[in-house]
Amino acid sequence: MKITSIFLLTVLALLSSSGRFQQPTCIEIGGCNKVYDPVCGNDGRTYPNECTLCRENMQRQFPVLIKKEGPC
Repeated sequence: MKITSIFLLTVLALLSSSGRFQQPTCIEIGGCNKVYDPVCGNDGRTYPNECTLCRENMQRQFPVLIKKEGPC
């Protein structure tokens, strides 16, 4: 059981770092929180958090995807 868990976590880590861009999760109702949890967009810009990126995407014609967690 422990080996299976370690294997699955390793596979998930490899898949998440495979260079694929991901769509931001838009779950905030109302405004975004003020927590600084930066994400790097595929436009090369650092966003304060995923919600902020999502909000800006709502006003764009072509949405920005998350390139990686953390600043660019």
